[in-house]
Amino acid sequence: MTPARLITAIALVISTAAFARVARRADARPPVNLGALPYRLDSWVGHDEKPLDEDTVRILAADSYVNRSYTTEPSPAPVNLYIAYYGEQRPGVSIHSPLHCLPGTGWEALDVATVDVPLAGGASGSVRRMIVRKNRDRAVVLYWYSIHGRMLANEIASKAWLLHDTLWFRRSDAALVRIVVPVGGADPVAAEQRGLTFARGVLPYLRQLWS
Repeated sequence: MTPARLITAIALVISTAAFARVARRADARPPVNLGALPYRLDSWVGHDEKPLDEDTVRILAADSYVNRSYTTEPSPAPVNLYIAYYGEQRPGVSIHSPLHCLPGTGWEALDVATVDVPLAGGASGSVRRMIVRKNRDRAVVLYWYSIHGRMLANEIASKAWLLHDTLWFRRSDAALVRIVVPVGGADPVAAEQRGLTFARGVLPYLRQLWS
């Protein structure tokens, strides 16, 4: 056996043994109750929106979801918060990206960008920012994938991390967090900042729902 093949074989044995140890340590995780998210988040006050229709719920296939609107003074304009949690990624059941779903519901993306968000402890995350239009309505959409403490905007990166965590930690649970801020006659930049302010405010509460 050549040295290169010997090193590869040893690496495979070590990685297999490590995976087996992780597998033995893995415990069943309790169901996530998104309804436990508080209706009052600092100065924001929320209320539940009308439940999604049966066809939409079937297509999304989320294990748990929440759909609320929050307001805060001095602006009466609501900020919509939608979270869909998936306990396990499997064939036919996975997170639906707003980048692909919104055009299917009549919303046209006018601009798409990625925005960095500072997190606690000096870390950082990223969100996808979309300015969308439907007829005369405009809105700013912010969304990210929440995967085991990570805040990811990129679909490919989220899938890569899910694969990594599935192999090493036997975990493929993840959540999509989406925030929608109507623009109306306001500046889209102001609507984006309002959405980011809300996102930073809701993050500490999300960490209490899953990790």
